Amino acid sequence: MDMDAAATTSSPLVSDDPPVVDNPGAEWMALVTSYLRGVESSRDDRLIHDPFAEPLSRSRRPEIEKFIDEVLRKFYSFPENVIALRTRYVDGALYHRDPRILQIVVLGAGLDARAYRLESLRGCHVLEVDQSNAMFEHKTDVMNELHAPLLAQNVDCIISDLAAAGLEANLMGHGYNPAMPTFWIMEGLLPYMERSAIVELLKVIDYLSAPGSAFWTDMPGQCFVDVKEWGRYAVKYGEDDPLQGVLNEIPWTLEVQTSLKAEGDHFGRHWTPILSAQSKRVVPMFFVVGKKPIPDAVVMQKMCPGLDFED
Repeated sequence: MDMDAAATTSSPLVSDDPPVVDNPGAEWMALVTSYLRGVESSRDDRLIHDPFAEPLSRSRRPEIEKFIDEVLRKFYSFPENVIALRTRYVDGALYHRDPRILQIVVLGAGLDARAYRLESLRGCHVLEVDQSNAMFEHKTDVMNELHAPLLAQNVDCIISDLAAAGLEANLMGHGYNPAMPTFWIMEGLLPYMERSAIVELLKVIDYLSAPGSAFWTDMPGQCFVDVKEWGRYAVKYGEDDPLQGVLNEIPWTLEVQTSLKAEGDHFGRHWTPILSAQSKRVVPMFFVVGKKPIPDAVVMQKMCPGLDFED
């Protein structure tokens, strides 16, 4: 079944742009994340339902399971809970977004399947951005085999290195409309970027975003950057107070959607905080929502369309 047959307005899944060099590490973590979403989806008390996660990771299942048992569980006993909660909070932010936001950009998309599984994305243009041509090709093949229909109005997969220039041109070349408010998803992305690259990315997001746009991101604690604690699994960036850090580089309002620093329940699922690998300190983790303010003059014009606010 041709993907375009699933939704007559959909764009080709893989763009004709020159491919970017694939990142094996990023591709691997995309497969692991998809596998863990599949594990969560199989539970009777699941927090999310992603019917595509297991098929998308099936071809590497033995290797993934070995990696989880021998590596991830050394750092945290229940890695599936991390992905389940993160995914659920992103899904919730999309569900509760301003209904006028019909343009969704998924940065570092990997094997994200929200365009195929979330009812809240009906009528939306979803633009998935990743540097991995291999991931997009793999997802295309699996979705074709499953005859998976789009729930979004259309989806474009764009090959672009988020740590380099060119995102603006790549988005605009695939129908992105900067006059429309946008919801930007940066799930599992910022920790793997240098601070300078994050700042440049945020500036591009701000420049391309109409007032009323929003973003979602996760931010691990600074301890996750410590190579002495995590070895080669340390991330590139983390903060202990995301409301006062790099996200303040653009003038958006910020709100911590939730913090995973303390023990507690989330959607009925008990959460035990992650401890640092060596010193066994509690490591914070934050999910943050940002919103681009609508200027007061614009608000007043909508309330009183006959008034003139020009100088």
